[in-house]
Amino acid sequence: MKPPHGNRLPDPIREVLIVKRWVQVGVYLAITLPIFPYYYFLALNVLQLSVWFGVGMVIATAAIEGTFWYMIKLRKQSAYPNILAVELGAAHDLQEACDLSIRFVAGWTDARGAILSWLDDETHTIPVCSYGLSMEFLGVGAIALDDAPFGAEIMDGRAALLEAKDVPHWAGLSDQPCWVAAVPLTALDRVIGVLFLIADRSSSDLRDRKLLESMGVVIGLTLENLRLASREYQSIMQVLCNALDLRDSATQGHSQRVARMAGLVAEEMGMAKPDVKRIEQAAALHDIGKIGVADAVLTKAGPLTNEEWVEMRRHPRLGYELVAGIEALQHAAEIIHSHHEHHDGSGYPRGLQGEDIPIGARIFSVVDSYDAMTSHRPYRRAGSHQDAIDEIVRNSGTQFDPDAVRVFLEVERAGRITPHDSPDATDAAAADVRVPTIGKSWGARGSS
Repeated sequence: MKPPHGNRLPDPIREVLIVKRWVQVGVYLAITLPIFPYYYFLALNVLQLSVWFGVGMVIATAAIEGTFWYMIKLRKQSAYPNILAVELGAAHDLQEACDLSIRFVAGWTDARGAILSWLDDETHTIPVCSYGLSMEFLGVGAIALDDAPFGAEIMDGRAALLEAKDVPHWAGLSDQPCWVAAVPLTALDRVIGVLFLIADRSSSDLRDRKLLESMGVVIGLTLENLRLASREYQSIMQVLCNALDLRDSATQGHSQRVARMAGLVAEEMGMAKPDVKRIEQAAALHDIGKIGVADAVLTKAGPLTNEEWVEMRRHPRLGYELVAGIEALQHAAEIIHSHHEHHDGSGYPRGLQGEDIPIGARIFSVVDSYDAMTSHRPYRRAGSHQDAIDEIVRNSGTQFDPDAVRVFLEVERAGRITPHDSPDATDAAAADVRVPTIGKSWGARGSS
């Protein structure tokens, strides 16, 4: 099993096992060492000593195993939910929390696979993510709890243990001798989902209903809190995006397009899903600072004067100040602040250079310029896709980070980058449209 975050799974029973080993050594020595005095001073024969030694070892082993089995059981019941609460509390979004939940619980219970499902309003389990076994192999779809053999127990908040063949729609496991534990995920006495664990019959933890139910409570509360926070966060994002669209109607849709392209490039770079999502969110809000730019500058159809450029170039800082105070958007603030910095240090507002610029801002700079060049603006027509690509390549190493350009071109060659409303080459030539040079003059107004 691959542990979460690439690290070892926390093992709360390791200390108990170490104590058990020392107790075994001490007790077995206490039984063994008196054999020689008994033999010499009590004149016991070998048979008597062997019987005495064997009986002592059996009784000691049974007592030690029984005692520590119960101690380990109690340790798991207390430690696993606490560890889950800490680990899931560090999750950045709902999907990450779901993935962490099934990885931890599957690892601790030696399950060969796990499936986490939401519960809809009609009490159907809707699979969200799986671990170990694919949902396609299992043939898992929505399962109606009203018709399931474990439905009544789940709705009462109790874990159920049954054979795989008794679970409806699980054709892939119908002929295999394994257990399936259905664990209710509860939040404030309400069942919001079900965690299915598939394990061999030798897994004793699946029989520990108290352990499974306590972990289900932690997972359920965490996921419900994240879901509510996600809704609140999405509401904030929507309000801000709508405010920006109303403020600068000429670039409606631009933020959503660059957010999508930035996510594609970040994924191609091998970045983790939470980091990709943060870059997408920052890209969607990159121009939010334009809310504070004067109308005469923002909507001007002609070239900007030097004084107007000073006003326009305030928007990265204004955007940073606007979102930095919102806890859910703090991760986006630095990218918003840096999205007009240049690789060679000639950008603004701080003149950052190279790797001092956040990676999200370096990625964004490329896709933002591409979309701006291939989209219509009040002061110019859109350029062609190829002209935009050529311009980006020409400015690699000066305005743009070379690594970000390289990965962007890989995504573009794969056909995943397409212009929004760029004319084809014939139309561009007929209209005598010239793609603006990026270089040092391609600033805030040119890129959005």
